[in-house]
Amino acid sequence: MVQAVIGGLIARRRGLTQAVTNALIERNDPVVVELVMQNQQASIPTTAIETAVAMSRQYPELCSSILRRPELRPSSAYVMFWWCSHEERSTILRRFAVSREVLQTSVGDLFQTAARDGWDDPLVRKGLQFIERRQRDREAATQSQYDGLEGIIASAAETGLTPDLVAEIGRLAGLKPLTAAKILSDEGGESIAVLCKATGLTKKYLALLWVAMRRPLDADLQSADPRWERVQMVYEMLAVDRAQTVIRYWNWALTSALTPQLIRAIREGDDHLIDEFSAAERAAMLALSADFKS
Repeated sequence: MVQAVIGGLIARRRGLTQAVTNALIERNDPVVVELVMQNQQASIPTTAIETAVAMSRQYPELCSSILRRPELRPSSAYVMFWWCSHEERSTILRRFAVSREVLQTSVGDLFQTAARDGWDDPLVRKGLQFIERRQRDREAATQSQYDGLEGIIASAAETGLTPDLVAEIGRLAGLKPLTAAKILSDEGGESIAVLCKATGLTKKYLALLWVAMRRPLDADLQSADPRWERVQMVYEMLAVDRAQTVIRYWNWALTSALTPQLIRAIREGDDHLIDEFSAAERAAMLALSADFKS
């Protein structure tokens, strides 16, 4: 108790250095962490921000303060997205869903350099993959791919989502297994709006995905569930290129960009499922296990 009081007093002080804020956050006291996040004159290292993001899974009241920190990276924000409130999710999408044109312009010279070097540098390749020039829209993808995606979603609306259908939707949408699983098991549902906008699917298929997730919807696309209105708002809010940026960040943040702390936060409560499968297989199984029943 005394240590918590002392920690709170220190957290309110002006000009806190990174060493001090890191020590305070490492104590994993949500009250102290909240005070550090609210201290606009504190300097917080990236590792401490990631610790706070991981803590926010258990203490969601931290999300709002973390989102106001300039040190927050897109990869961490898009991991935290999965347990944020609707308002906080909207903040993440507005803050980090940057137009792909802006990103491409800022690193345009790197594409030429990387291509000249044969894309040999794995770090450069991973760093550029979420803003690459190719886009999954109806001009870049074959019509059969989209017909297939629409058909799978229509089938899912009739039968409900199963692991096989989730995997097929993910494959056709160009998603990694964990990304597809997280999107299609999302409690809030905003992520399916991002998926539909990013892949060029109309609101008809947004509604079919909502039904596939076993959420009620009448013939006039109305629902008593307040989440449905929020999902539609996100769909209307996002431009296609911004939604595609979000999808690529999810693909990136849920795999190569994760630190051990953030991995533990996502997998919390599912440790018993980890076995001899590969990391990618384990990730997909962990996300699917509690959310999809055939």
